[in-house]
Amino acid sequence: MHKIISVLVALHVSIFASYISVCQNCHGKGFEKRALGRSRIVKNLKKEEIKQRLNYFKTSSSIMKSYASSLSEKQIGQIAEIFGR
Repeated sequence: MHKIISVLVALHVSIFASYISVCQNCHGKGFEKRALGRSRIVKNLKKEEIKQRLNYFKTSSSIMKSYASSLSEKQIGQIAEIFGR
């Protein structure tokens, strides 16, 4: 059972890491860039701001809709916890 749990955790981390790498393509490895020269710098946002913006993008007509709409509330919370200040 322990081995199954370890595999599931590793798979979850791998999926999350691959998703974050998509974000880093535009926002930079340390989330220090303005995506497309327009966005706010993610590393400067508070956790709550990240949650609000990702939830907004789920229903927006921006380029971010295709990325944000696939995120669950749990994933949005995780992203905010890791990258927010």
